Amino acid sequence: MKFLTRVALAATMALGVAGVAKADLLADIKAKGEIAIAIDLGAPPWGMTDANLKPAGADVDVANKLAQDLGVKMKLVEVTGPNRVPFLLTNKTDIVISSFAITPERAKVVDFVPYSVNRLIVFGPKGVEIKSLEDLSGKRVGVVRGNLQDTELTKKAPADTKLVRFDDDATTITALMSGQVDAMCAPYGMFLTLAERYPAKELEPKAEVVQQPLGIGLRKNEPELKAWLQDWVKQGAADGSLSTIFEKYMGAKLDLAPFLVEAQ
Repeated sequence: MKFLTRVALAATMALGVAGVAKADLLADIKAKGEIAIAIDLGAPPWGMTDANLKPAGADVDVANKLAQDLGVKMKLVEVTGPNRVPFLLTNKTDIVISSFAITPERAKVVDFVPYSVNRLIVFGPKGVEIKSLEDLSGKRVGVVRGNLQDTELTKKAPADTKLVRFDDDATTITALMSGQVDAMCAPYGMFLTLAERYPAKELEPKAEVVQQPLGIGLRKNEPELKAWLQDWVKQGAADGSLSTIFEKYMGAKLDLAPFLVEAQ
């Protein structure tokens, strides 16, 4: 997480060189008629490509709805887990909608508007004997380096668990399918997608790790944009449109109310 601090410092210095006047990003987005939204397309069912190699997934649908409701075009900026924060802080994207778990470390450098929840689980082939986190002892478990599954399993799994770290979800999935790891830790929705995509692997959930709110990420000191996003999420939760998107990809309704609190 020291990397996040270094990136934030560099971005702050760059902004300082540009001058003290601060533009209103929300007004700028409306003026240019386009919002750049960072999404990881290697993190199904949140972000992926469909049979026609077009962007798909819950986060893609959320991003498209957000842009439509704002009255602008959506420009998709493809990212990976590790570069979401750097892309945001160096102005390569306006916001991040990318299964972005809200953590204290991240909240030091970016602002969040909660919009969903991630249920992280360990899953793997039926033949792998895991029924609880304690059973991870001696097992090889794939995680995305530095992501929530990495930090949570580092804290909760037995000390002799062999956490195998990869740079992104796609590589972690490949490792599971090829037998390089015994199991992997990822959102429950990703498990559902992979279980349907690879029926011969007989994937099954093994243990729950944590439930974590997800947030739309934005740069700090953008009060107008943050207020608009908060109102938009509240409306989407109230009218059921966000839950409809998540149910489409997760296979079950999500109770968003406990998680739609303002992140500090």
